[in-house]
Amino acid sequence: MGRFMLSEVLTKMATTCKQCQRDRMRCTLRPLCPDRIFLNILITLGAKTADFPTFCYQVHLRNLQSYLKSGAKRDHPLEPRFPLSYFRRFVQFKKDDPEANFHAFKKYLEQVTKQPVHGYSIDNRWYFGVGSGVFIVDLKRNLVSLDPDGDIIRRPALEPLITFLMETQRIQGEILKDMQDTWYLRVVFPKLTDTQFAETVQPNLQKLEEYWAFVRVHNINKNTQFLISLDPAPNLAIRLQALRETINVLAEIAKAVPKPRKQDQTIKEKPDTRIESPSKPVS
Repeated sequence: MGRFMLSEVLTKMATTCKQCQRDRMRCTLRPLCPDRIFLNILITLGAKTADFPTFCYQVHLRNLQSYLKSGAKRDHPLEPRFPLSYFRRFVQFKKDDPEANFHAFKKYLEQVTKQPVHGYSIDNRWYFGVGSGVFIVDLKRNLVSLDPDGDIIRRPALEPLITFLMETQRIQGEILKDMQDTWYLRVVFPKLTDTQFAETVQPNLQKLEEYWAFVRVHNINKNTQFLISLDPAPNLAIRLQALRETINVLAEIAKAVPKPRKQDQTIKEKPDTRIESPSKPVS
């Protein structure tokens, strides 16, 4: 039954695809399948390049190159995917040398974007942060994904990805690990007033709590501290979207916090590294 339904969907999409490609202007600007989802499905399933809708795929690749040449800072379609084989025309991969191939791909991104690239190789996956985007290269599936918000992020990749996302938003924070190997993201702001808390923190707390097991916000001396468990909320997995949304929320709060006065900058307080119990209520 499942195979039959998949076959029906693919057949219908193929028909729609042919209709779309007859009008190249429409295919370029407003394809009938939003964000070229049919093409992305074919790429994700590992279909052969010969089976891709030709003109649509050409537009897809042009959009990628335009995105890269913008410094990886312009908008792009939702979660575009590309076969790793496409990049072989730009990167010389060596057989049985994954480390050299990782550095070659990183160098390619640096050259084409003219931006610094943060790269991490973890469990047959490469993670590259460049501009405002995240590329994930899945070596087992020969698949390259750009900003795949729905992808599950394994724990070893959490720290480097969070670090990169914080750098893009100019947020300073740290990851703490307790004796039980529970991880926390800690971010400290100058103490928020009641008005700032009500306008910027309160509306976003629920959003953060949808992603994470617990979120604690409390005032310590002249600071307001955020402590976010990096364990997912019940029945959820950690996805790139959760990391991105979390850092975006913290960035919005940072914008609302006034910069400390010069006389305040001379006061150095010992940072608080205590880890609150999850049972302690928010204060």
